[in-house]
Amino acid sequence: MNGFCPHLRTAALALAAAMASPANATVLAQAPSVPSYVHTIAADCTAIGQSVASSAGGQLRRAVSVDQGGRTVCVITYTIPSKDGKPPRRVQTTVNAG
Repeated sequence: MNGFCPHLRTAALALAAAMASPANATVLAQAPSVPSYVHTIAADCTAIGQSVASSAGGQLRRAVSVDQGGRTVCVITYTIPSKDGKPPRRVQTTVNAG
């Protein structure tokens, strides 16, 4: 065990030193390129989720896009307030993304 730790520490220090150079700092600061349609689908699922939840008298909790059998769908999760002091009811439904 004692023989392993110094090698791990040396490797970690070498990696940290390599990443501290200015050239690597600019590479780490850049965000990965994401196609625009990814954002559009996510925004559509949120809008669809808001519509579905409000039409049921509920509140949107989550809306995500999922690929199901080659088509993109939105998985919508929302809560509907219950009566008589009971906890809200959680509903999950799947609708077409567009």
